[in-house]
Amino acid sequence: MILQFVDRRDEMQTLERLLARGKAALVLLYGRRRVGKTRLIQEFLRDKRGLYLYVPNSEEKTILAELSRAVEDEFFEGFRFADFASFMEYIAKKSASNDAIVIDEFQRLTNINGAISMLQRYWDERLSKGKCLLILSGSSFGAIRRVALSGDAPLYGRRTLSLKIEPLKYLDLFEWFKKYSPEELVSIYGSFGGTPAYLELVDENLSLEENIVDKILSKRSPLHDEPEMLLMEEVRMPQRYMDMLSAIAQGKITLSEISDAVGLSRENATTYLKTLENLDLIERVIPVTETEARRGLYRIRDPFFSFWFSFVRPNKRQLELGLEKNVWQNIKEDFNTYLGRIFEDICIEVIAEMARKGLLPLQVGKIGKWWWKETEIDIVGIKGEKALAIESKWKELTYQEAKKLLSQLNIKASQIPKVKEFNLGIMAKKIEDKEKIRGEGFIALDLQDIEKICKPD
Repeated sequence: MILQFVDRRDEMQTLERLLARGKAALVLLYGRRRVGKTRLIQEFLRDKRGLYLYVPNSEEKTILAELSRAVEDEFFEGFRFADFASFMEYIAKKSASNDAIVIDEFQRLTNINGAISMLQRYWDERLSKGKCLLILSGSSFGAIRRVALSGDAPLYGRRTLSLKIEPLKYLDLFEWFKKYSPEELVSIYGSFGGTPAYLELVDENLSLEENIVDKILSKRSPLHDEPEMLLMEEVRMPQRYMDMLSAIAQGKITLSEISDAVGLSRENATTYLKTLENLDLIERVIPVTETEARRGLYRIRDPFFSFWFSFVRPNKRQLELGLEKNVWQNIKEDFNTYLGRIFEDICIEVIAEMARKGLLPLQVGKIGKWWWKETEIDIVGIKGEKALAIESKWKELTYQEAKKLLSQLNIKASQIPKVKEFNLGIMAKKIEDKEKIRGEGFIALDLQDIEKICKPD
C-alpha cells in the first residue's frame, strides 16, 4: 500500500489563510468517505496547536467515551465527560489556547439528542468571539445537508467556509505513481477512480490486470462490495439505487430510459436520481451551449463506481465462485471500449487545465460536451461567437486517420449554434506526425503531451 498526499494544495492554502486572519472561523469540510478528508486534516494540524476529535457511529454513551479518551491525558486515566454539555464546555475553554479544533464525522453528533443545537449555541455565544478555527468534518452527505447545508439546518448561515473535498483527477496520478506509463494510468484511473483510499491499494509492483483482479474483482478484495456498503450508509433502499446506477452504466442515460429500465414512473425516478446527484455519485450533463437542463443526460461521476457497475455487479455470481481471472478475460475487450469514455472525461480535464495555464489558442469560458440530435462533439470550449471543437479517440491514429477525423469534425462544428469561428483539434493515445498537424493550424495532443501538461506550474 502506498500512502500519498497529493493535490490538496488549494485546500491547505485556504485553511492556512483562514487561520492566519486571527479570527474565529467555522469551516464545514465534507466529501464522500475515503476521499482523504482526515489525511488533509492531519497534514494541516501537523505544525499547529490543534485538537483532533473523532465521533464514532454509535449512541451517546459510546460517543462521549471516545471523546473522553482523546483528551484523557490532560486529566486522569479513566476520565469521562458526564454529558455533552461538559464536552462543549471543554471545547470552549480549549479554543482560547488552540489554533484549530477538528470534530471529525461531526454529523454523528445527531445521535445525541440536542447536541447539534448545543454546538450552535456555543458557537454563537462563545466560540465565535475567540480566535480558534473550528473545523467540522463529515462524510454522510444526507446528514450534513440536514444539519448544516439546508436553509433550516441548525448550523446554516454560521459557517465561514464550506470546503468540499473532491476525488483526485487523472492528472494527479502522475504525482502519485512513478512506474506506470500515461496509458497505464488511464487504466488505473478508469478502474480505481480518484479516491485516495482506493488508489492506496494499487501495487505498482503488480501489472494492471493483477491489480484489477486482486483489488477489485476478487471477492476477498476490500473494494469488491464498496459501492453497496457506501449506499447502505446513505440510503434506506440501496438496491433501488444500485439498479439505477447499473442502468446508467449500461448506457441508459436519459430519464425515460432509466425509469423504464428500473420500472419506475418518471416522477419517482427523478426523486431517486436527485438523491444520487446529492450523493455526488451521478451528474446530469447538458450541452455546453445551453443554460437550461432541458436535454440532460445522466452519467456516473466516479470512474471506480462506473467500472464497478459496468463489470463487477453484472458478473457477481461468477466472482462469488472465485472466477475473477475468468471474468477478467471475458471483459478485457469491453474494458478497453469503456476506457474510451473515460478518456473523453480525461481530455475535458486536460483542456480545462490548459485553459487555466493559458495554453489554448482561445481563452474559453465554458468547457463541456455538445450534441444535437445525431451530431455529437466530445469537447467544446465556448467564448462568445468563437469555439474550440475537439474529438477524443482512445487509439493510435495515423496522420491520415487524424485528418479524416478533423474533416468530419469541421462539418459537425459548423452546426454549433451562434458560433462563427472555431479552432479544431484531436486528442488520442498517440498521433502520427502531430507536429505536422499542428503546423496546419489544428490542436493535436496525445498522452505524451498530456504528461507534460500535468507538471506543476
